[in-house]
Amino acid sequence: MQHRTHSAAGQLRRALLPLLTLCLLATSALAQVPGQVSYQGRVIMNGTNFTGNGLFKFALVNNLGTVTFWSNNGTSVAGSQPNAAVTLPVANGLVMTLLGDTALANMTAIPVSVFGNADVRLRIWFDGGAGFQQLSPDQRIVSVGYAMRAETVPDGSITSTKLAPGAVTSNALANPLVVGSSTVNGRLDVYRTSVGTPAITLNGSANQISTFGDDGLEQTRLWGPSYGELLLFNSLANNQTAVNLTAQGTTGGRLSLNNTNGSSRAILEGENAGGLLTLYQSDGAVGAVLYGSDSGSGALSLRNTNGSARFRAYGGPAAGSLSILNAAGFETVDINSEPAGIMVVRNAAGSTRSYMTAGGSQGGEIRNYEEDGTLTTIIHNVSDAGVVSVRNSSGLETGYLWGRNSAGQTGGQLGLKNSAGSQTITLDASDANGDGRITTQVLQITGGSDLSENFDINGAKDTLLPGMIVSIDPKNVGELVLCHQAYDKKVAGIVSGAGGVKTGMLMGQAGTKADGKHPVALTGRVYCWVDADAGGPVEAGDLITTSGTPGHGMKVGDSARASGAIIGKAMSPLAKGKGLVLMLVSLQ
Repeated sequence: MQHRTHSAAGQLRRALLPLLTLCLLATSALAQVPGQVSYQGRVIMNGTNFTGNGLFKFALVNNLGTVTFWSNNGTSVAGSQPNAAVTLPVANGLVMTLLGDTALANMTAIPVSVFGNADVRLRIWFDGGAGFQQLSPDQRIVSVGYAMRAETVPDGSITSTKLAPGAVTSNALANPLVVGSSTVNGRLDVYRTSVGTPAITLNGSANQISTFGDDGLEQTRLWGPSYGELLLFNSLANNQTAVNLTAQGTTGGRLSLNNTNGSSRAILEGENAGGLLTLYQSDGAVGAVLYGSDSGSGALSLRNTNGSARFRAYGGPAAGSLSILNAAGFETVDINSEPAGIMVVRNAAGSTRSYMTAGGSQGGEIRNYEEDGTLTTIIHNVSDAGVVSVRNSSGLETGYLWGRNSAGQTGGQLGLKNSAGSQTITLDASDANGDGRITTQVLQITGGSDLSENFDINGAKDTLLPGMIVSIDPKNVGELVLCHQAYDKKVAGIVSGAGGVKTGMLMGQAGTKADGKHPVALTGRVYCWVDADAGGPVEAGDLITTSGTPGHGMKVGDSARASGAIIGKAMSPLAKGKGLVLMLVSLQ
């Protein structure tokens, strides 16, 4: 059997296995991604050119065959046979493929690093149907004539298009790149071919690096003649500065955000005394200022349209405070947390008119003042009780409201005093007997003109109206019924509220027999229903007793029968029929 291999450098003939002859042509080449090496060969079995699919296994090994640099499926170790084969078509004894062609099954790319070894050889295993046989000897991979020329590349013959991005690093340069000299300002422009203007400019004379947009306008600038500064420009035709980040010399760093015209609208500064944020209004006036330190504390100042302060908030130095100012610049509201919570409200001239504190002598306190500064109202704690004190224009107390009275009892107390300071009215929710009490020299009631008590009035079939006469119910203790008989000695009173005259004073005790649903006048002036046809016309001054008409009275005609049955005396006339008569209630 004969084995023939061909390369561009020549031809080598050797005798191998007696039953199998394989002719190879191996050519080395500079690997790209993926790495590949061209392989050609001839297969002759028993003197006949082989035709059909053959199974091939490949490995690149060292000259001793003890180290595997690469194999077709990456499983060969120390020159061993890979565990998977590549199926290749063989036509009339000819076979060809690309070693490292990943489009083939069981084929991996050849790393470029393989050819960093001085001696690389190709080892092949073939199976044409009789089992795999390793072909011997291994064939060395050598360079072709033109590849040898790369060792003597002429100076200046490599252009930028031949260099891959990142192929040349700084540690590969013998000397740093220098533009200009100590006597000549350097400048480097990096152009874009599509627009013909620089994309990046390095300007030594201005200590500046600039980038430009597709429109040729400057978009960013990094420079530092005296201190570092970064400028970002807008995309408008005016190409104004939109952002300015500067070290600002000795005053600290500063960030300025500008509007479309390049005017500052927000500035953040790293001042030595503390950070400072300033926000501007549309006309350029200051709108708000946030201080990192103002007299030893953080502060916030909000301004009006003219830039004058209208709101201030301070963090200390000892306690927080809040101030609101009017159009004249006076503080009209002041809230302070030192030594305790305090709020002061002032008038337009800045004079205190209301004062509230959590640190009064015995607790919280509120004070209100007249426009002339006179103290008029105090709300505070005294002897563990809440107190409201009201003063007159002279500052003299004229009224007070206590959470408990001066004797230490639990009920509230209201006291009113005259202009001399003497207490004339006392409303005590819990007097010495535990009952509420009003103490005064004169009690005037303006809501009505009678003295009534609450009663329950029985008689489901009767129509009960204000002004009707009622009498004692003998069947129910403490209750009343509508009067039905003349000269009734059980007469009790008149239902209050008729004729537009309301009940004056109403008495009763809830939960006892001295209570009910209806106010019944026992004395005073009320309107009463009278039947003039039953006892004759009524004149003012006539005594009135009960009649046979339910709930109605009549003029007394029989004095003997009327004794003990008189309800009162008429104060208005009624000539005939039934009607309301103003009555002076006086039971007789």
